[in-house]
Amino acid sequence: MEKTLIHSNRIEWIDWMKAIGIYLVILGHFYSIGEKFIYAFHVPLFFLISGMLTKKESDRQLFWRKLWYNLVVPMLIMATLNGVYDFLLNLLNGVFTPMDIYWFVRNVSFGMVAGYDALWFVYTLILLKIIFQYSPSYRLFYALTVVMLGLGYAYGHSDQSGFPFFLKEANAIINVCLAFPFFAFGVWAHAYIAVLNNWRNKFLLLLTALCGLVLVVVCAIFNGYVGLYFCNDGGNMLLFLVGGLAGSMVVFAVSKLVGSAPWLVLVVSRGTIVILGFHKLFIALARTYFPASWLDVLFAILIVLLFVPIILLTENYFPLMAGKYRTKIK
Repeated sequence: MEKTLIHSNRIEWIDWMKAIGIYLVILGHFYSIGEKFIYAFHVPLFFLISGMLTKKESDRQLFWRKLWYNLVVPMLIMATLNGVYDFLLNLLNGVFTPMDIYWFVRNVSFGMVAGYDALWFVYTLILLKIIFQYSPSYRLFYALTVVMLGLGYAYGHSDQSGFPFFLKEANAIINVCLAFPFFAFGVWAHAYIAVLNNWRNKFLLLLTALCGLVLVVVCAIFNGYVGLYFCNDGGNMLLFLVGGLAGSMVVFAVSKLVGSAPWLVLVVSRGTIVILGFHKLFIALARTYFPASWLDVLFAILIVLLFVPIILLTENYFPLMAGKYRTKIK
């Protein structure tokens, strides 16, 4: 009898998906090996996973407490720490000015990617969760997908020169438009987690992974570079959606095939927000000594492993940065 992939109230194939996903995020930010193919789906993957793990709270106050402690507070803490780090570098290089503080506060206040860097994902996720929580019905929420895609398409194909700065520059608010369909798909898939958990046909899983991989390659080649962080679908909305879903299916199938998640994977899965916030510091360090090469594949693995003790220390001594409620769920 096969062992179920649920351990300590965690679904281990989802932990694998998050661990594989954050590895791909790190590798993608090296901007070298397979960058165009990774960008076709690695961010949509995380929005899809987030949708799968999201549920409406009957208690609105509980919803806001969870949102505040699980996402808002960690995001603001890490964005501030990264900002202070940049200020110190500028100070040491003799290029720091008080305007640096102004631009940082402005960018963080308006959800600009320039203020949050990779943490724009968290800002966008916060908005998605609020929209879902306050949608009168699931049907209306799913119908919003068409509206959001239409807005995303219009934004990407319009003259933005006359827009205010918080719409002209890359920002998390506009990114809601293209992230919405993947989050919505995840919300829909939430009802089928038990079915997916019991799917153990290895042949079909392998076939799913191979077909998905082919679709990702085709979409990346014909759609070009996808930059969800500045609301860029690559030029073709259909290929953008297919590529994002296909890549997510690859990661799902692989996660099911590898089986139980070891302790390291569980830690990485719990700490993806911490990795997201600080991984670029390690990438910059690696780039200082090594040029772009196939070694980036190994460096990305090393960075994931280096975060294991950081995540544990954060959970034990800086729980607000890890998410107050998240650390209580083992």
